[in-house]
Amino acid sequence: MDKKRIQQSDVKVGEPLKWPVFDDRGILLLRKGYVITTPSQLQSLLNRGLYLHQAPPPRPAIEEKSAVTISPFHIFDNLQVRVKRLCDDIQGGNINDIPGRISQICQVIQKVVQMDADAMIGAIHLIQEGHYTVLHSLHAAILAEIFLRSLSISAEDRLPILAAAMTKDVGMMDLQETLRKQNAPLTDEQFAWVRAHPLRSLELLEKAGVKDGIWLEAVRHHHERLDGSGYPDGIQEEDIFFPVRILALVDIYTAMIKRRAYRDSLKSRDAMREIFTKHASEVDAHLTKLFIKELGLFPPGVFVKLRNSEVAIVTRRGKQGTVPIVHTIIGPRGAPLAKALKRDTAQDDYAIHEVVDRDLQVTLNLHSLWGYN
Repeated sequence: MDKKRIQQSDVKVGEPLKWPVFDDRGILLLRKGYVITTPSQLQSLLNRGLYLHQAPPPRPAIEEKSAVTISPFHIFDNLQVRVKRLCDDIQGGNINDIPGRISQICQVIQKVVQMDADAMIGAIHLIQEGHYTVLHSLHAAILAEIFLRSLSISAEDRLPILAAAMTKDVGMMDLQETLRKQNAPLTDEQFAWVRAHPLRSLELLEKAGVKDGIWLEAVRHHHERLDGSGYPDGIQEEDIFFPVRILALVDIYTAMIKRRAYRDSLKSRDAMREIFTKHASEVDAHLTKLFIKELGLFPPGVFVKLRNSEVAIVTRRGKQGTVPIVHTIIGPRGAPLAKALKRDTAQDDYAIHEVVDRDLQVTLNLHSLWGYN
């Protein structure tokens, strides 16, 4: 069987693969159409060895079992590219099969959450670089999927809520990117645009062919609050239906844990505390308790200091929200470790002492931390 080793010039970052690629044993690594989204991801794959076969190679059953599992973080990178293109097309009036494309992306989100929900919670807390609206929308949709699954909502019924989470801010993409970097208060014009963006998003989606009533109503009302302080219609209490209550929670939480020019990101526990205090009259109290219980007091992606003075990153939720699985990345004397060490915080020596800020001097390999090569 002829095979050709793929060179860097054969693959373009951000463009779909023109063919399936294999490793030197003939095991499928990436399917045709997969998008490699970062130079580092491409280099890692090239170092491993990518090959193009003239025909699909035969694979014995023993090798079938060892087929490579794509890291959920690579899937997350791919989703960023797809969501950005989608939002650009909606804003630009290129409305070719927008509802179908959004549905496909939402189904990928469902699959990657089913594959590894903890890794995706980690992505929400750790992946902060990129276009703000794209990241915020993707984070909100992933978190909505995780929460809705925990409430035993069917996959079909989850889809329009995920679609709303992903598209609710398409009417203010450029402004959100500006506000992310802006230290000064909003101008009157910016304030008016923010208040109008739910209706602007709704208008763009309707022009793009979206007809699902739950999806559209959730986009229109995603900034409404139970006490009537929201916008654009100022509805309250019983007029705010279930999908909007879900979107309110994930929208507030994911916004608070992101950095802005005028403030640092909040630690997860501080964000949860603010939802209970500053936003208590605005959101559904019962859903808030369930939401926090689902994430745990120490969600994946959070940095913690252990009783033995090690600094670790939470990688898996435990059976109880207070005792997650972590990986130590900094030793007790403050030196980064060459290899992260798995710790069970249910053990006394590794009990969590406190939540700490992320150490930006430490380089994280998210794939390795979550057990993917």
